[in-house]
Amino acid sequence: MTADFPAKPGNWIVRPGRLDDLDQLAAIDAACFPPGIAYPLHYLRQLVGATTSITRVAVPPSAVDDSIASNPASGEISAGASAIAGFAILEVRRHAPAIVGELVTIDVLAGARRQGIGQLLHAAVERAVQHRDGHRIRLQVSVENEPAIRFYEQMGYRRRGRIPRYYMGKIDAWWMEKCWE
Repeated sequence: MTADFPAKPGNWIVRPGRLDDLDQLAAIDAACFPPGIAYPLHYLRQLVGATTSITRVAVPPSAVDDSIASNPASGEISAGASAIAGFAILEVRRHAPAIVGELVTIDVLAGARRQGIGQLLHAAVERAVQHRDGHRIRLQVSVENEPAIRFYEQMGYRRRGRIPRYYMGKIDAWWMEKCWE
């Protein structure tokens, strides 16, 4: 996948993901992860459509401006799927008595990386957990994915344990967690 994206961190809008984004989300996930780790379309459909999931996508403002201009009465910020540079999916779970976010994925296309999109997406799902009175987010990340591990540590996550053979029955994962009050 190639696309021209804005070169500045401030040139992004984060909006809720929708079911009509699915083909693009699946293509982005397949571009970010190898087969066996990338999520199949049917699973992404379940996540995006679930009432317990939060999906956020990053688009350039021009995509939002175009859609608002064509449908100003809707009151909803939306954009075409072709403009999506990255997305995040988080599941909200109740672990009595607490609300916990389970970060499923943050994917950013290679051509749009290092522009702050991952941080914007993470901040959006973290705010959604906080809005539900949650105080922690958990995730799993491949022990081989050093850039992702560094990203999550920069976002305030700490390694809590190692999960043997988590990915494809052969690649270990770190279980990481971020807590706040």
